[in-house]
Amino acid sequence: MKKRFFANHAKSSAALISLGIHAILIVIAFTFVAVTVITKEEQAFETKHVKRPKMPIKKLQVPVNVKKKKSQKPKLRKRIVVQPKMNQTMPDIKMPEITGVKGGMGSGVGDSLGGGGGVGFSMPEIEIFGIKGKGEKIFLILDTGNHMLIDEMGGIPAYTIIKNELIRIVEELPPTALFNICVFGGGERTLFPTLVSANSANAAKAKAWLDPLNSAADSAKSGLYGIKTLGSEGSHHKEDLRIGKFAEPIKKNGPIYGGKWGGDAWYKACMLSMLQQADTVFLLSNDWSHQRVAISEVPSVEEWIATTSAGKKWDEKVKEGYRLLEEENKRRKAEGQPPKVVSGGRWGIQNEYFPGIQRPPTPEYYYFKPQEFAEAMVMMKDKHRPDVLQSKSGLGKNPKKGKVDFSFNVVQFVKANGEPSDRAVGNFKKLTSLCRGQYQTVAGMDEIQNYVSSH
Repeated sequence: MKKRFFANHAKSSAALISLGIHAILIVIAFTFVAVTVITKEEQAFETKHVKRPKMPIKKLQVPVNVKKKKSQKPKLRKRIVVQPKMNQTMPDIKMPEITGVKGGMGSGVGDSLGGGGGVGFSMPEIEIFGIKGKGEKIFLILDTGNHMLIDEMGGIPAYTIIKNELIRIVEELPPTALFNICVFGGGERTLFPTLVSANSANAAKAKAWLDPLNSAADSAKSGLYGIKTLGSEGSHHKEDLRIGKFAEPIKKNGPIYGGKWGGDAWYKACMLSMLQQADTVFLLSNDWSHQRVAISEVPSVEEWIATTSAGKKWDEKVKEGYRLLEEENKRRKAEGQPPKVVSGGRWGIQNEYFPGIQRPPTPEYYYFKPQEFAEAMVMMKDKHRPDVLQSKSGLGKNPKKGKVDFSFNVVQFVKANGEPSDRAVGNFKKLTSLCRGQYQTVAGMDEIQNYVSSH
């Protein structure tokens, strides 16, 4: 059966075998991969040197306008100042004299830091009787007149506290700050020759200089008050500092009166602060006082006393008033009390003991205005500004928008439970506002002590 089957299907079996063999050959062929690697030889190129003619550079036929780019000015950065308390001494530094300052005031240094240019290290903040200020060159002005010593304002004990407060301010300044103290009274002014460094040595000099001031006054008659009681550190200044309106002759009904002062009070002390290029000024006084010039003529007081019965009576009463003051101070001394001081000389004695008596005749006056003071201070500072700092500031038509580069501040000491005169308040407020400053009144011993104890 089997043989028959293969015989019948011989052709089919041969085909199957052939297909199987081809399948095996195909599988074997797929197991071989023929890879032909063709490597390409790199071509080396040789460059031939070509000679080219050099062409001359031609100048531009059309002018080119090259505009320089404007550089922007650097913006000022706000300077943050930290005021350290420094107790160590700072060595004196010699600095070259700055030209352009007359008389050497504010130009040279003397034996310590000074000059009008400042040192640029710090802007210390200070506070005096409620007024805060900030500056690098600080100028303190103290009234020494006996009107600062009257009982209603606290007398000599209160004045001693005021002096000590000024010294405290100086002692707490960093040595890199500059300061000066000017005291005035009786038409005189005394101060250090220039701004000095606030180091411990100069602070000690200022203390020794101010300590005896008005500490031993016994009466207006004795004269033991004011500048003559100062120590020996300061120097007197007598230069005529009238400028602007203060230097102009005043016209009145035709005649011209050329500046006969009826009392310059603190005016010249302020001018000294500007001459020395201070940037922060404090005035400590009790009144606007007489800032005026006579514009009419009257007999002198001595002539009135010699030629009239009213004058003779007035003179007798003044002498009696001095005797009464002397007796009162003897009693006070025996009781251990500070002496009584009467301000205003002969006129003050008359007002204290005989207020109703006829007074000597007085001329008509021109009273200087706050605007004129502010303009004079700016003019004085510009006039004596070192060449390297020259720039006209001026108040301008609107003083509030003027370029005043200093602050002028006023502390006015007044009677306890009393009010300062409207003229003084109005004038001081106007002047300090024009000069970027502040104004404050301090009434009597209690307020003085309150301000000091707050520190």
